[in-house]
Amino acid sequence: MRADNWPSVTFESLTFSDGTLINLEAADVVVLVGPNNVGKSAALRELESHITGRDSGAGKVVKAAKPRHIGTQAHFRKFVESHSQIKFHGGGVHIQGSGINLSTGSNFENLWPNQVWHFGSLFCSRILTERRISDSNSINSIDPLHELPSHPIHMLLDDRVELRISRYFQRAFDEDLILYRGGGTKAQLLTGERKTPRQEKGEDRASATYWEWLLPSTVPLEEQGDGMRSFASVVLHLLASTTPSILLLDEPEAFLHPPQARLLGEIIATERTRRSQLFVATHSPDVLRGLINAASENLQILRMSRKGNINRIKRLDKGLARDISIDPLMKYSNVLSGVFHERVIVCEGDADCTFYSSILDILDVHGGQQPDVLFIHAGGKDRMASLAEILVALDVPVDVVADIDVLRNENELQKIIQALGGDWAEIQPAVNVVSKAIENSLPTMSIDQIKHGIRSELDEESPDGESEGRLRLRINAVFNKLSPWDYIKRAGVSALPPGEATERFQELQASCGKIGLWIVAVGELEGFCKSIPRHGPRWVQEVIKLRDLRSDSELEPARRFVHDIWRGNQ
Repeated sequence: MRADNWPSVTFESLTFSDGTLINLEAADVVVLVGPNNVGKSAALRELESHITGRDSGAGKVVKAAKPRHIGTQAHFRKFVESHSQIKFHGGGVHIQGSGINLSTGSNFENLWPNQVWHFGSLFCSRILTERRISDSNSINSIDPLHELPSHPIHMLLDDRVELRISRYFQRAFDEDLILYRGGGTKAQLLTGERKTPRQEKGEDRASATYWEWLLPSTVPLEEQGDGMRSFASVVLHLLASTTPSILLLDEPEAFLHPPQARLLGEIIATERTRRSQLFVATHSPDVLRGLINAASENLQILRMSRKGNINRIKRLDKGLARDISIDPLMKYSNVLSGVFHERVIVCEGDADCTFYSSILDILDVHGGQQPDVLFIHAGGKDRMASLAEILVALDVPVDVVADIDVLRNENELQKIIQALGGDWAEIQPAVNVVSKAIENSLPTMSIDQIKHGIRSELDEESPDGESEGRLRLRINAVFNKLSPWDYIKRAGVSALPPGEATERFQELQASCGKIGLWIVAVGELEGFCKSIPRHGPRWVQEVIKLRDLRSDSELEPARRFVHDIWRGNQ
């Protein structure tokens, strides 16, 4: 009986605790992503119980699961006979093997499909994280002519399967994965260089002289690191699995470095058996990128979050996720990693991320459980709106922190407001009043300020190989800061005229804070500690090195600001 004709059990639809209904195809790859402790692993356990357990009622995460059964009773009987041992006794049979230990009537095919849970282990396999290391250990050998495979390693007796798996192992670790065929009662996996048997010596892969020649250049997989062993276990279950039509894989990235995790994502997407439906719960952006880059139209990405006992499900747009994964700017901004966190905070630059995350790390600022937050930088204000828009589309709670001169460019500000779900028409009047006050009322730089700016540039450590022209550009930049916007950025909101402009700025701050846009009232990052005359990364380094972030009085406004961000939009 060909594998293509085997009966199968897959899920036609799932209903989660928030009422979300997800329809599935028989060959779908379903990826569960989201922060810790939102129910991803629990969902896999409940899916397994729907197939293998006597009670397939509602779970806490998956409230209902509608199975899809393909195949006739005749196909089912042949399938069971091919993958288990059947002993007839009296008027019935005893069926044993592959997790089955059942005594029933001789017409056991009548159990298909309504009582298929008796044979659930033939149709569903959950690859446990706790067994990831040991699943590739040596096992008892079998006689392939008279015994059925009981472990994926047994499937490597087929040279085609062994070479296929070894090619991926070679890509991941630059070593071959080899089935030791001279081990007697044990089937063992080796790592090292695969060698072709020497024809002049009359060798084949079963000859003693071949293994005497090969073994010194190999190492048993069991003696290798956890990454190699875990990778081998997952690939074995995916590519050498004998029966399951539902595979449940929790945290495939365990013990792996990013390149191997990304490759494993590609393998999961492209090399699983054609007749299987795959569910993957992952915390790894590398696995997710591998899945997205290689997956077919059958990829479904579900982001999970939780409030109380309700697990919220959001199906992510696969095209958007793919665009993020391949776009260089988005890729290096780490925005796709946001789906694995409870919250993302977008800042203008890397220095801002470092400073604000250091302040948030203070217990008195975050006030409880360690925040599960990702800081990402936009590389300037012009990309803040696009990052916020993407994170919202990925169902990730997002905040944006911008210097006060974000009010200078009305088009960019409008994009940020709208990306965060705000009403530009409500906010625009206050923006107009504040912007006009800045442009019409604030002084330009004084001569002393210009001198100070030039001295600061001359005192800055020059980059290696800096030319005279580059130094001139830096000094010219001082003169370019004569605009009121540069002044307000250095001086902060305290330089606004009293009265309407100040009142409208306070209204603007409150309105923007409600949607997650936080305007730096001290003007810019360096305004939180003006006694350190540096800028950007060097300023951050000196603040963190020289000041006690928890108690320094000059940094109290920074602590209040970050506290308000963390508490204000939860």
